[in-house]
Amino acid sequence: MPKIRSTSDGLIYVKSSLIENLKRPNALEGAKALGKPVIINADHIGFLSYNNDGRVTFFMTNGFEISINVFFDEAEIIFNCAKGGIEKEIL
Repeated sequence: MPKIRSTSDGLIYVKSSLIENLKRPNALEGAKALGKPVIINADHIGFLSYNNDGRVTFFMTNGFEISINVFFDEAEIIFNCAKGGIEKEIL
């Protein structure tokens, strides 16, 4: 399985072992992803940047932050492909 990929439907699949942190700031407790890929709808991503710990992070419109262990340029390519409806994989 590729470590991160986009689909023509605007979805981003992230291999679960690459998820460093999945949380909603100021919530009582964060969420944790185990086992299966995390699926992110690119339309729900507010922006892509680094969090306070310096990790590549998708900042979601619903307040969640999804930090992943990939290079920023890889995440940016996948994000742009998902927004454009282009299938792309990064191994």
